[in-house]
Amino acid sequence: MSLLRSIILNKGEKVVDSWWGNHEVNVTKVEKGSFGRKTVVEGRIRKNGALILTNQRLLFLIEHGIFEKSYHQVVATPLEKVGGITMGGMWHPFVCIADDVGTHVFHISGVGQEQFEGFRKLVTGLRQKRREEIEAERKKERVQVLLDFSWLKDYMEKGGMVLQNLKCSECGAPIPLPTTGNQIECKHCGSMIYAQDIFEKIKSLIG
Repeated sequence: MSLLRSIILNKGEKVVDSWWGNHEVNVTKVEKGSFGRKTVVEGRIRKNGALILTNQRLLFLIEHGIFEKSYHQVVATPLEKVGGITMGGMWHPFVCIADDVGTHVFHISGVGQEQFEGFRKLVTGLRQKRREEIEAERKKERVQVLLDFSWLKDYMEKGGMVLQNLKCSECGAPIPLPTTGNQIECKHCGSMIYAQDIFEKIKSLIG
């Protein structure tokens, strides 16, 4: 299975860049000693794979197999939750990326001291954009609670416009204009149509 085919993308999500490398993780192992004694041994191991940057998330997929490759996702951090991004290591540089769970350590092929700043700006730039998108969606949802179809109908009539049917923005099927509520589902394709979305279009025509 190819690397990119192993990723299940969210709606509107796309891959921006990817890097081969490894993910360094802590491991705890219990070893049996003489006379039934047990010793707890802690260490760090590196799992080879790929770091994937999308416009919504930061992913790491571990690679399995020699001839037949398969990939297993072990990190899936939403960009809005990415914290500090730092670099360490003089001879063997590594990148530390913090999120709401902890800190992830990656050794990334092609990202050394000289390339780190470009890498950091790419991730933080997408993080900022993602946070702005989420905030815009939240604001839109808050406004949609205030707007309903009865208010929208009055607004259109005051502007000299009479609208009996809507068209679904996804499939184009006709939908009767509701008299209550702030959203309606298209019975043809299941898409949701919001009073706020219609208001924005009507406002440009009669505003």
